[in-house]
Amino acid sequence: MSVPEKKLDKFSSAVLKDAEEQRSKILEEIEEFRKSEMEKAEEEILHEAYIMIQNEIASIKNMHSRKISLSELEGRRNLLMLREELTGKVFKEAASHIADFTKTEGYAKYMCDLVKKCCDVVPVGSVEIRVKKDDLALSDSLVAASGRDAKVAEDVTIKLGGVIVSNPSKGIVVDETLDSKISGQKDWFASESGLSIGM
Repeated sequence: MSVPEKKLDKFSSAVLKDAEEQRSKILEEIEEFRKSEMEKAEEEILHEAYIMIQNEIASIKNMHSRKISLSELEGRRNLLMLREELTGKVFKEAASHIADFTKTEGYAKYMCDLVKKCCDVVPVGSVEIRVKKDDLALSDSLVAASGRDAKVAEDVTIKLGGVIVSNPSKGIVVDETLDSKISGQKDWFASESGLSIGM
């Protein structure tokens, strides 16, 4: 082989070697770029998947929280209804016992004692004694028990018994009705009976 051919061969080898090195370098860069882009894409997909999972978890938690809240509200509503039913039964039974009491001889004495107690609070002067219709039969005894000028009248708001004594000229009213006493016991009963419902 001649010198120019050797030089040409050497030059060709050098060019080919250089081209091969550049090709290898470009392939490495392409592979690094591909890996980098794949990693970015994976990270992006993982991030989006994470956000989607978190949103789904939050949605599930909210759905369960709403279900729990609705169940709690339904439970409280049922407990309130049951408490009202039980309270109604207790006070209906109490009203029945009171009605039985109003038919006894002791009730007339009780009414006279109430009138005396009310008149101790009401200043001197005439009084009006209001009672339920069935208690009008006790009028003479009630006037006598007041120890002063008094008149007895029916009060349709009194259902169970007892008296309302008033001095209209002084604007004083004393309510000793069994209706008001039993009504006043409902709040006490709700708190003391163990039937209170926490919110």
